[in-house]
Amino acid sequence: MDATVECLTEQHNDAIFGGTYGADRTYNDAEFWQSIDPRDSIAGRLGLLLAQLDEISPDGGWDAYYTAGAGSYPDSLPMPKWSMITFMGHSQGAGHSAYLAATQDVHGAVLVSGPQDECEGCPEGTKFWIDEKFKSTKITAFAHGDATESFLEPTLPIMEDNWARMGVWDKPLMVKNVDDYVHYDVCKTPIVSKIAPSATSPCGRKGHCATALDDSAPVLENTDGKNVYIFAMDIWSTIADVDKCY
Repeated sequence: MDATVECLTEQHNDAIFGGTYGADRTYNDAEFWQSIDPRDSIAGRLGLLLAQLDEISPDGGWDAYYTAGAGSYPDSLPMPKWSMITFMGHSQGAGHSAYLAATQDVHGAVLVSGPQDECEGCPEGTKFWIDEKFKSTKITAFAHGDATESFLEPTLPIMEDNWARMGVWDKPLMVKNVDDYVHYDVCKTPIVSKIAPSATSPCGRKGHCATALDDSAPVLENTDGKNVYIFAMDIWSTIADVDKCY
């Protein structure tokens, strides 16, 4: 089980910082995942982007969001200043955002349809990274609230378990369905919605995709014949505003 717990951690480290953990290990003669060059990692790409923006617009204040690299590669890569940045991710991206909040003093994290990390086959009570004390607690979370076959958000129970284990919201954890509540506080509880995904969604897991993807998100038609995203009316902007959370 130690190897499974380690893998749950290293999948995030490889994605965020680059590495060869997945490439150095195989299952059924296939590597876990490909080697990730630091330049192609989340930190590397974001650092390079911020440095490029700073070069293009030196008076834009971009230098406040990264630290210039020094020495030889990969230390020469510019690195994000975690405390200045809020990370918002969907699905796997929600897992990476949560891991950053657990391990780095990020400005905040917004989790959409995640995290879905699960210690499969582990004895009950096995702890992994999500059980550690989080360095940042300015976190909001949103997912589709229907785990039935019709709307295909089968990982909702896993997400709810992870949200409870994170220990950043009120205890006991009370996930709120925003379809039923007029008032809710995303700083105190994750939120879900059971509004049906778009009927034309091509996604295999429609409920999972509906929380973020344009082609799957539920819409209303206004009198001009234009589509209005229902979650854009309040939910997306509300969960993105982590500055209100302490």
